Amino acid sequence: MDYERHWATFEKPPKPPRVSLFEQDQGWGFHIFALAAYLLDSGLADDAEFWDYREDRRCGYLPNGVLRVSFHNYDDLNCYLTRFGYPDLLINYGQNGHRVLQRHAGKSFRVHVPCLRRGIYLKRNLDAECYLVDSEEYLDARSVMYIPVVNTKKLRPSDCTKRRDFIYLASDYCGKRHDLLLNCVRGTELTGHLHPVSGLGLDLEGTKVTFSRWDERDVADLLRTSRIAVYSGDQTSNPAAMWECVAAGLPILVNRNIAGGRHVVVPGVTGELASEDEFAPAMRRLLERRHSYRPGEHFEQHWDTIEMLERYLEFFRRMGLGY
Repeated sequence: MDYERHWATFEKPPKPPRVSLFEQDQGWGFHIFALAAYLLDSGLADDAEFWDYREDRRCGYLPNGVLRVSFHNYDDLNCYLTRFGYPDLLINYGQNGHRVLQRHAGKSFRVHVPCLRRGIYLKRNLDAECYLVDSEEYLDARSVMYIPVVNTKKLRPSDCTKRRDFIYLASDYCGKRHDLLLNCVRGTELTGHLHPVSGLGLDLEGTKVTFSRWDERDVADLLRTSRIAVYSGDQTSNPAAMWECVAAGLPILVNRNIAGGRHVVVPGVTGELASEDEFAPAMRRLLERRHSYRPGEHFEQHWDTIEMLERYLEFFRRMGLGY
């Protein structure tokens, strides 16, 4: 495909009416789109875009007013930038984006959120003006800890009837360690639910665990009707789902070996950390003592959505973002 020719004549679609930050549906990506939606809500930004790579290229507005543009590859994106120019603020989320961050040097204020680091990012922070990090070992003068924000208007504590002991919000791939969790509850009376998973390759025999696929269940309802949350993943980093569980008032048990995001656990308050060998007995202890924890209250006091977004913007200003 001739990307240069395609973008040379391309016109962005007209802007439709948009919903505000908290009017968005609760679903994947709230923490990623939140700052853009907030800047649009506040009148601090005229335009906001979300870029990713996909085989099925697309360009269209999300309900929150963010323009989603999907590219085949870096060359495709590069031609787009030649046609439409550079953003004032670029936030790169995840372990990829080295070339994109370098391309924006001197042209945009760059923020990197290097979750699940690999390659050169394992050694240090680089390629940006500042960083939101998921492990204290990477804190430096130009970084702060990353707290994924949550739609607290839709995810909040509830005293409704509980239907299961635990909920695990994680897709089913090896780094999420569903095998560890299922082995802990196999042959026991503990009840749980996995979401969103395909079910393929999951050995549920001898368990009282159910599952659902993408969009088959309402996440807010699953959280309201669970007693505790668990996160058994190790090769995963600071998933927003952990923070959603805490915001919904569920004490959470997190694998001590998780690659990043251990700061979601405030022992005795929001939940506990446990090694693989300790995970099963730790689940039982958390269930027995769950009423002594205060996850929802702590979340509201320390990680309020608007307060966190304002903290990030103030941090960006201190690091040199001008607007």
